Amino acid sequence: MFDEPSSYLDVKQRLKAAQVIRSLLRPNSYVIVVEHDLSVLDYLSDFICCLYGKPGAYGVVTLPFSVREGINIFLAGFVPTENLRFRDESLTFKVAETPQENAEEVQTYARYKYPTMNKTQGNFKLRVVEGEFTDSQIIVMLGENGTGKTTFIRMLAGMLKPDSVEGSDVEIPEFNVSYKPQKISPKFPSTVRHLLIQKIRDSYTHPQFISDVMKPLLIEQLMDQEVVNLSGGELQRVALCLCLGKPADIYLIDEPSAYLDSEQRIVASKVIKRFILHAKKTAFVVEHDFIMATYLADRVIVYEGRPSIDCTANSPQSLLTGMNLFLSHLDITFRRDPTNYRPRINKLESTKDREQKSAGSYYYLDD
Repeated sequence: MFDEPSSYLDVKQRLKAAQVIRSLLRPNSYVIVVEHDLSVLDYLSDFICCLYGKPGAYGVVTLPFSVREGINIFLAGFVPTENLRFRDESLTFKVAETPQENAEEVQTYARYKYPTMNKTQGNFKLRVVEGEFTDSQIIVMLGENGTGKTTFIRMLAGMLKPDSVEGSDVEIPEFNVSYKPQKISPKFPSTVRHLLIQKIRDSYTHPQFISDVMKPLLIEQLMDQEVVNLSGGELQRVALCLCLGKPADIYLIDEPSAYLDSEQRIVASKVIKRFILHAKKTAFVVEHDFIMATYLADRVIVYEGRPSIDCTANSPQSLLTGMNLFLSHLDITFRRDPTNYRPRINKLESTKDREQKSAGSYYYLDD
């Protein structure tokens, strides 16, 4: 039995883990897995049971469904066999409409540029290719663990100075930055309410922020709990709320899905997306949950190279080209589910897999 095998792993390691777990199957044995990353779940399972109910009160397990049906039922929030709706709205994935396809809109956006930068830390070299981004945009960073995504985020935030900057006509812009780190350590000695009042007093009382961020993340229920006693998922929600509550030009969010269950991931991605659009700000997000990354991304930055040795961060590209490049390194192909367009991993060496690889379209879109 495995409980969340994919936490902390990047996309490549998640699939390796899935293959290892599948290799344990014998004709006379069962493997039971609890998993929140839906694309890994899809790759790993033969049958799926959905659980619904009230957290902390009761839970109901559905009958086993086939993989595709099970995940679609979960995303739709409706169990046909019981004729029961357990979530108000369903989730579908449309690829983000971004301004670079229709160039007329672009004038209204503020454009920011950053230069080509180099940074060496110990044995690790990172080269960032210069790029630009606009506001109201979410840029997702794709790369394996140890390719310098967090380093780049910290250089943008001004916490790390780059060793050298090429092409001196572009200065490193001074941004107001709100940063949610990957690892969250609760040191605050009082309740969540005090923490929010102390850190983000203005947002905390702002009706739009309450309805856009705090209500969906269910922060209200945590208000009177001590920060040090919160579970991983609760801490993550509070940290997201703090990060989005700080007034800033750029929001740097490192792995927002860690510790969250599938339901909360869906909510968190909607919250981030809606907030960034309303506030007309930019977000850089590092995310290994593929479904969440696809849902959030307007542009993607792909990290190439050898993890922990030397890596290059490409400039931001469109979702399609970026995903294609990233997946070609991982040697995985995705297709889209016809019902809700979620990305699904093709089984290795399946017909679809071979077809897409020979056509060079690893990330498959056939709208």
